[in-house]
Amino acid sequence: MTVLDTAGAGADGCEHHGARILASLDRGRVYPLPDAPAGAAIRVFKAADTIRPFCWFDGPRSEPSQLSRAENRARHQR
Repeated sequence: MTVLDTAGAGADGCEHHGARILASLDRGRVYPLPDAPAGAAIRVFKAADTIRPFCWFDGPRSEPSQLSRAENRARHQR
């Protein structure tokens, strides 16, 4: 997978790490590498929705920027 940020800078990685990177970016994009299995990019995109962003510091994770997109949607749907 190649994960790009809004400036076009990117990093290649496996699906697992690509999802973690994508979850940590605001408006990031994901593209499959030429040898990626079919559907890899959509799996990464879907997984990133439920994964919390990388924790850059220790402590409780309660701020919206520290939660997954799915957790934030659930908070606002109550």
